[in-house]
Amino acid sequence: MKYWSMALNIGVDDNTSFFDRKRTRILNGICVITIIAYFGNTLGLFNHPLSLLESLAGMLSCAIIIYLNYLKKYSLACHAFNIWNICWYTFMGIIQGANDATEMYLIPSSVASMLFFKETRTIVAYFVVNFACFCLAKYCHNFIAPINVFPGQANLFISNYILFFGILFLIILHFKSENAKQENLLEVRNKKLKIEKRRSDELLLNILPAETAEELKMKGSADAKEYTLVTVIFTDFKDFTNVIETMSAQELVNEINYCYSGFDRIVAQYGIEKIKTIGDGYMAAGGLPAKNITNPEDAVRAAIAIRDFMDNERIRREKEGKTYFETRIGLHTGPVVAGIVGIKKFAYDIWGDTVNIASRMESSGEVGKINISGPTYELVKDRFHCTYRGKVLAKNKGEIDMYFVDGEIV
Repeated sequence: MKYWSMALNIGVDDNTSFFDRKRTRILNGICVITIIAYFGNTLGLFNHPLSLLESLAGMLSCAIIIYLNYLKKYSLACHAFNIWNICWYTFMGIIQGANDATEMYLIPSSVASMLFFKETRTIVAYFVVNFACFCLAKYCHNFIAPINVFPGQANLFISNYILFFGILFLIILHFKSENAKQENLLEVRNKKLKIEKRRSDELLLNILPAETAEELKMKGSADAKEYTLVTVIFTDFKDFTNVIETMSAQELVNEINYCYSGFDRIVAQYGIEKIKTIGDGYMAAGGLPAKNITNPEDAVRAAIAIRDFMDNERIRREKEGKTYFETRIGLHTGPVVAGIVGIKKFAYDIWGDTVNIASRMESSGEVGKINISGPTYELVKDRFHCTYRGKVLAKNKGEIDMYFVDGEIV
């Protein structure tokens, strides 16, 4: 079995394509079986020089075809095999006569061409030529006497039929085996593709909102959309530059990652969409990409959870004698435009005066406090206790009504 496998894989290596691998292995198999059959016949033909010469020529032809596969000239080997079959077995079928049945090999030859070539016209051409030569040999039997006749030719007739069915069986068996391998290979590849698709989808959803990601996959682009009611949340850390000077680079990355991961879980819990982080600034928005009217309340609840999360982190790090971040949080509600920008490392972003005012709410706030604008207060005042701060001067925005959120009304 080991040597049979080695014979089948002559000329096949890791760089051989699936199609070349399939046709090379089956062609090698047919040639090896043919050589063995001819060799068996040769032992009984020493007293018949012409038939002996025919057998030796057949073995040499098959050996040359295997050598072409060894040289990786796969297409040339397949064409050589088909042309040799057509010429050789037509000629042999005529001179050996009906008692030899050599022309029967033209039938598996026509079938083999279907496995050796992709082009339909090549397959059809070989099939037509094989069929025509088979008919020619059979027709010649009616009026041309066998030229090469020797005692015991009836036994050769039987061995030819055995070899004929052996080759047909090899073709069918190999074809079925290769199909099974291909199906298994496709199944494995499909599983890998599903895994890779799931990973790419998860990665895309880490960058874009689900609706925008789906639109991008469907169309290759995503249209900008206008929203009339969106609540934008801004947070940043007080004296960030001074605090990080006391931390090592790895500790800084770990702490920021811990804080922002906590923010991510909180905003996701309240249906708020994270937009981006810029240094120590964290930006999120409620009411997009799926529009809703509850986003002002949802955003305030998320802000309270972020404040409490950072308070707990401060207490923990104080006990450990470590420096900690203190957070300001600002919210404003209004219209925005949202969409994707860029063609490389693209990002989902929002624009509009609402974003600018929300940023001013954060910068005008106080550590550990949630500072909201007048428009946001009007939308949440029935749900939350708030303290009016009066009109506070905001950079480039003039005086704005501001409120601190104290807690939710029970």
